[in-house]
Amino acid sequence: MRAVGLDEKEYFEKINAQEYKDKLRANVEELIERGGFGSPSIFVDGSMFFGNDRIPLVEWELSK
Repeated sequence: MRAVGLDEKEYFEKINAQEYKDKLRANVEELIERGGFGSPSIFVDGSMFFGNDRIPLVEWELSK
């Protein structure tokens, strides 16, 4: 965590906070409703891309 500039204490406080747990739950529910099935799932104008190896396709879709 420190290698990317995150404060360890703050990180663990936040991931244990109900506010963040609620955000995670809402995001997971939205993903399921939209037909997603894992992470990362990226949506661009109704098209779904799954996996880090699809980033070039996401970039292409965004450039259209």
